[in-house]
Amino acid sequence: MKSTPTQLWNAWRTSTELRETAEAWITKPESDWTEDHERLQGMIRSAPEEALATMLGIMQMTDEPRLLNGLAAGPLEDFLGVHGEAYMDTIHTLALEHRRLREVLDGVWQGAMPKRVWRRVELLKQSAFS
Repeated sequence: MKSTPTQLWNAWRTSTELRETAEAWITKPESDWTEDHERLQGMIRSAPEEALATMLGIMQMTDEPRLLNGLAAGPLEDFLGVHGEAYMDTIHTLALEHRRLREVLDGVWQGAMPKRVWRRVELLKQSAFS
């Protein structure tokens, strides 16, 4: 079952598991690869909708630039490389509504993203701070 963009944006508010995963990622030790990194990476591979919902929750739960930059250049970039084509419409819809997502997307590099996905990310990055 695929959730709507709004359901994904708000999923961490009603799912204890997603909220706890997001909170653990936010409070993980700064320089170490932890179980919390591994849990989110595993979700990206096996449960992409839950992974995206968790990352959207992280974006809403912290204002810490270091964490948001780490989310952009790590899990979100990885997610877009693997699942970007399937979820780009959802991400695009949410980014138009939520400046925070546009700001986080500004920290994403192309990496393994398909060119079609990267072009759409670049368009959203252009409006990151407007």
